[in-house]
Amino acid sequence: MYTSERGEGRVPGNAARTAGEVARLLGVAESTLRAWHRRYGVGPDAPRPGGYRRYADDDIQRLSRMRDLIRAGVLPSDAARRIGEEPGGAAPDRVLPDLLAAVRELDGRRCLTLLEEALAGSDVVTLWEDLCRPALTAVDADQRAAERHRAGACVEREHVLSWAITAALHGATARGVTGDGPAVLLACTDGEQHTLPLEALTAALTERGVPVRMLGAAVPTASLVHAVETTRPAAVVLWAQRPRTARADAVTALRRNRKLLAGPGWGERARRVTSLAGALDLLA
Repeated sequence: MYTSERGEGRVPGNAARTAGEVARLLGVAESTLRAWHRRYGVGPDAPRPGGYRRYADDDIQRLSRMRDLIRAGVLPSDAARRIGEEPGGAAPDRVLPDLLAAVRELDGRRCLTLLEEALAGSDVVTLWEDLCRPALTAVDADQRAAERHRAGACVEREHVLSWAITAALHGATARGVTGDGPAVLLACTDGEQHTLPLEALTAALTERGVPVRMLGAAVPTASLVHAVETTRPAAVVLWAQRPRTARADAVTALRRNRKLLAGPGWGERARRVTSLAGALDLLA
């Protein structure tokens, strides 16, 4: 799925963090973190070696949710109870039949609800690999079958599903906790309109605390170069769905920058990573 051209160094990841680091990320006091852990059990399960508590990615996500609920007016005890219930969301692979049924009925709202429920019990990578991609593949198969039987292209189903996936991923990104440091810059090449894989990568990186700047679809090479000069990113991800949008001029213009060439448009000869998880291993 993703192709890499490695530059110097690695993008700083989100290793286990101290209480002070997490407090700064969330904008709360360390004493608040201790209170949430002591009273409600929201925090690391056990001290790490040396007796210090370290916060992993999933700990930070729960604490971020706790903070957001309290700011929205929910009592801390009720917020902790909700967080404790959220991991029980539906497994993404079990949601697939219901999601496809909703797509075929063009029920975008139902699609979004199913995706959000699945995301409550998993992470972005699992949602993407076990639900979103299989659903998109199934809808594409429906379209091809319809074309063979001259029954119309069923493009409206793809649009409904794409809208719901984008909305769910945007929600995950909005709830994420962003760390410090240079961001990863994501962009589709000039003429490329397929943004969903970059939306998934944006949400997954944000979930891990990696700063992201998303430029979206069809970014002209000159604009991309200006964005790189302005933001000085840790890495650049370029998505090309088709060979005609795999712009060699963009690669040449960014020859001094670390980059991932993502998408099937770049061809089999390029150095590749084959999954969203593989891209995260390089970037986070």
